[in-house]
Amino acid sequence: MKRSVAIVTLVILALAVPASMLAQQNSKAEQQLRELRNTLNQALLKGDIAMLEKDLADETITIRENGSLASKAELLESFRSGKVKYDSLEESDTNIRIYGKTAVMTSIRKVTGQAFGKAMSGQTRNTYVYVYRNGKWLPVLHQMTAIMPPTT
Repeated sequence: MKRSVAIVTLVILALAVPASMLAQQNSKAEQQLRELRNTLNQALLKGDIAMLEKDLADETITIRENGSLASKAELLESFRSGKVKYDSLEESDTNIRIYGKTAVMTSIRKVTGQAFGKAMSGQTRNTYVYVYRNGKWLPVLHQMTAIMPPTT
């Protein structure tokens, strides 16, 4: 009986250690992702093309509110040319889920600025997909969905 209890205890401990290690890794990854999102948001506000180029995966795709797609090159060009400029950008209600070397982040973003000759203002619900590659997280997908004011 004592031997069975000892074996069960060892099995439970063996399972608990990897679970706690995974929780620590996810916590570290979540912090890295939050810092990266903040860095990218600051780069968007400043129009910092060099920072965006460094921190976006080459295959990054953005799906805009209207359903149009923008590649990394198109996104960078829209900032480089001044066609898109943010005056303010606030992100809230952030949720991160990590699946190995892939992470999904959702948030609400409130922005003001100019986009393609028109004033831009409003809120979007955002979904970001990141992959962990060469020791760092890289965004590969960003989809924006407009949050419409409630109708009565």
